[in-house]
Amino acid sequence: MTGNKLIEPGLEDLRTLVAHVLEVDAAEVTDEANLVEDLGVDSLLLLEVAARIQQRYGIRVGDAAITEIETLDELLQLVFTRQKG
Repeated sequence: MTGNKLIEPGLEDLRTLVAHVLEVDAAEVTDEANLVEDLGVDSLLLLEVAARIQQRYGIRVGDAAITEIETLDELLQLVFTRQKG
């Protein structure tokens, strides 16, 4: 991120963000992959994802909402919903 400019959320950018938190290649974070079952994400990693979303996009994703997310697509929809909200 450059300066204080926030980035518009997009699927590929969000995929990269999640991959960075998980320390995996972005190709492993597929649209259909279950974050918990396929990628081994636990509640602490989900909270880290939420913190990075807030930092990168300026969008606060609640702890309860983030723990219900199962896929990257669901995460993107949550980010869009919170952005409009």
